[in-house]
Amino acid sequence: MLRPRKKLSRREIKEDPLVTTYVRVQKFIQRHSKQLNIVGLIVAAAIVIVVFMGRSKRSAETAAAGRLGIAEMYYWAQDYTRAIGELSNIVDTYSGTKSAGTAAFLTANAYYAQDDYANAEKYFRLYLDDYGHNKMFTTSSLAGIAACRESQGAFLEAAQLYERAGTKDKNSSQSPFYLKDAGRCYVLAGEIDKGKAAYKTIIDNYEDSNIKQEVEFLYESL
Repeated sequence: MLRPRKKLSRREIKEDPLVTTYVRVQKFIQRHSKQLNIVGLIVAAAIVIVVFMGRSKRSAETAAAGRLGIAEMYYWAQDYTRAIGELSNIVDTYSGTKSAGTAAFLTANAYYAQDDYANAEKYFRLYLDDYGHNKMFTTSSLAGIAACRESQGAFLEAAQLYERAGTKDKNSSQSPFYLKDAGRCYVLAGEIDKGKAAYKTIIDNYEDSNIKQEVEFLYESL
């Protein structure tokens, strides 16, 4: 589950490097405002803070990447309970970094592997809403949400999400599979014409797909 952000103590706030830098710059401006141009001081202060924030972000990216490498070992070993603990901690601690986005996606998959569809959907949506830096992860997240909705009997919504995943990157090798899932869910939702349309897209556009014959049979049977 998403963990609530830790409330910082007054001491922790004082010790935060960015806060400390800001306070020092502010005091400097107050001491020298009579001798130096205040506009120039403000500009200089802004530059100092921007540079510091850039360094801080790079440091966070490096730390997150190191943590992600360890978490991925648990994930690929299918030790999903430990993987979720490590990965979700990266998401909470290093929010906004590229590694946190990858961690969110892997957390969703780990929950899905454990049949925890509510948490899987939560993290798939988190990836889509806050990250989306990887095209494959984006389409997989759409399909992941679709699978979660299908597992809960929301077939029409699942079909629409599968279709979005299948058409988002038409060159993906997974596209015909997502469209096949869309067709199946449309049929389950009673939308036969839309199901046939999804199957027809595969037949017309993915001639080399190893599921084409199966899809043709499904299309003809409707």
